[in-house]
Amino acid sequence: MTDRLQWPALEAYLEPSDRGRLLEVLEGAPGIAAFDADGTLWDGDVGEELLAKLAREDRLLPPAGPSAFEDYCARFRRDPADAFAYAGLALAGLREDFVATEAERLFAERPDGWIFPPMRELVAGLLAGGWRVYIVSASIRWSVEPGARLLGLDSDHVVAVEVVVKHGRLTSEVRQPVPTLAGKPDLLRQRAGRGPDLAFGNSLLDLPLLEASNFPVAVGPRSRATALLDEARRRGWAVLRTELS
Repeated sequence: MTDRLQWPALEAYLEPSDRGRLLEVLEGAPGIAAFDADGTLWDGDVGEELLAKLAREDRLLPPAGPSAFEDYCARFRRDPADAFAYAGLALAGLREDFVATEAERLFAERPDGWIFPPMRELVAGLLAGGWRVYIVSASIRWSVEPGARLLGLDSDHVVAVEVVVKHGRLTSEVRQPVPTLAGKPDLLRQRAGRGPDLAFGNSLLDLPLLEASNFPVAVGPRSRATALLDEARRRGWAVLRTELS
C-alpha cells in the first residue's frame, strides 16, 4: 500500500478474499467511482423517509396527502421505477427551499447522517486519490444532497430523481429516465461522460450499474443474505459488509 492512501477501517468490512484485489484498484490510477445511496452509503432510505415524514405531518399538497407514503409502497410492489417517480410527483407544489430544509433536518436526526463507517473512509480516500466520485440514487435529489455534502460531494456529483422546478416550487414534471435499473448507468454516462471504473450497490435494482463497472462491489449486511449478495458470489464479484459481527 502507498503512503498516499490508507484504508485502516475499510479492510475489516471486506471479505478476506476480496481485500487484495479491491485495494489494488483503490491504490491504482484514479477513475470514476459510482455509489448507490440508500443501503449502500448509509442506513435507511432517505427518499422514503422524507416522503413518509411530510405525509405524516400533512405537509403535502393535493392530490397527494397523508396517504402518499402508503400509495408509494403500493406502487413499489408493482413497479419500483413508477414508485420512485411518484415520490417526486407527491412533492409537487412545495417550495424547493422547504423540501431542501426538511431533507437536511432528516439527515441531522442521526449521528453522522447514518453513513456507514467504511463508506465514509472509502469516499474520502477516493477523493484524496483524485477519483471522480458520483452518487447514483433513485431517491429524489433533495433527499440525497445532505448526505453527499457530508461525504464531500457537491450537487454536480449527485445523480438522482429530478423534478422540474418553476418559480421556486417543485412541479409534477419528473425527468426521465428514473435512475434505477438501466437508468442508473445511462444517467451516469450522461453526467460523467462514461461508465464507472468502480461501482457499489446493495440491491438488484443496482445490478445494471454494477454490470457497467470494471470492478463491481456488492454491499450488504454481515447478518443476513440478500439477493444481490447471492448474485455477487455467483459472479465472483467483491463483497463489502456494512456491519461488523
